[in-house]
Amino acid sequence: MPQTTHESHHQRKVKLRFSPRAAAILFAVIVVIAIIVLISLKVSSWKNDGARYAQTLSEQIGVSPETAEKYTRVKLTNGSDYACINAAAFSGNYTHLVESKKTTEVYGVTVPQWLIYAQTTNNLISEVAFYDYTQLNAYGTGNKVKEHIDATGINTGMDSAAVQKFVGFPPLHVKYTSEGVVETYKYHYQDAESGNLVAYLLHVSYKDGKASAAAEQEDQFMVELLTVK
Repeated sequence: MPQTTHESHHQRKVKLRFSPRAAAILFAVIVVIAIIVLISLKVSSWKNDGARYAQTLSEQIGVSPETAEKYTRVKLTNGSDYACINAAAFSGNYTHLVESKKTTEVYGVTVPQWLIYAQTTNNLISEVAFYDYTQLNAYGTGNKVKEHIDATGINTGMDSAAVQKFVGFPPLHVKYTSEGVVETYKYHYQDAESGNLVAYLLHVSYKDGKASAAAEQEDQFMVELLTVK
């Protein structure tokens, strides 16, 4: 009988430990932790969204860098910690830049995951250029696809989202000017006949947010990896 009493007491303890109220509290704690983790991931992604920063900065074309910083809260600098980035900026006559704190590697060279250049004319922003270096991949060849992407599939009037859906990945480079926007996509595939690796640049021009033209060129991917002409 004492053993039975002990077991009954133990069972009551177990029931109290896993009571509906305790389970509800535990579930609530798990939900709160999950929400905190999701928010943290979202904030981290938001802070590293170079494409969004570039688009916001492009809305300040025609104003001074100081005014652009004030209204966008995007801090512009006059140089990079990476020598290759500074060389690319000099060749493009860019005067200000913003770069990701996160890095990637292209041909063994460490570069920012993304970069924004701003070109000024008479101390007014005249061009904003965005580079997503994660699109280059480790060997600078761009995204791997099965076959050539036919530029004629990009119809006049398509917006950027529709073009990206057609291509299958984001652009490597986006250039903003007062005249419009040009997106450049980079990809590679293995030619079925020759067996050679072929890399292409696909340029899509936009006017008032709609595609106005598309052109392509075969790219010698080992040359000028960090810039797009």
